[in-house]
Amino acid sequence: MYRDRVKKSKKALLMIITAVILILVLLFLFKGRDSRRRADYSGIPDVVSSRTVNGECYLDVVANSDRIEDEVEFARTVVQMCRDNSFHSMRLSTDQTGYPSRLEIKVYLQRADVNTVEPEFEIRYEPAEEPDEEKPDEEKADAEGAKGTGVKEAGYNIKDDEEKYALYIDDKDIP
Repeated sequence: MYRDRVKKSKKALLMIITAVILILVLLFLFKGRDSRRRADYSGIPDVVSSRTVNGECYLDVVANSDRIEDEVEFARTVVQMCRDNSFHSMRLSTDQTGYPSRLEIKVYLQRADVNTVEPEFEIRYEPAEEPDEEKPDEEKADAEGAKGTGVKEAGYNIKDDEEKYALYIDDKDIP
């Protein structure tokens, strides 16, 4: 009789432990799914892929929303995030080649849309006119004294030359 009670107690304890483990696993799975869902609808743009070729940066950006109310405002936000290098899941590599001279951005609503549906729209951010081959850089020459060349490397970049850039959405100039 005593052995029967011990067996029943062990069996009950095993069932309780199994139930607790099952509940914890389900909670873990639900939490992961819920956090992905919250990110998918956070409304905060994020980069899902990037590549840079000859100083030109090509990005796939998700809006993390079911729609984009104001394309112009969204485009300006994304360009500013590129200039600030402030995307959540990815940082643009600027340590060796510096900031890009041009951006081409495909915008999707959700991560699942990337490369499966057409982008909602495309953003281009590029110099309004071609830069001079050599531009004097008086500050550099003054700071370096006789060693300075007085010439800045040719070309513009999105971080330092914002006033020289133009914004385009689907090839339409945005003032």
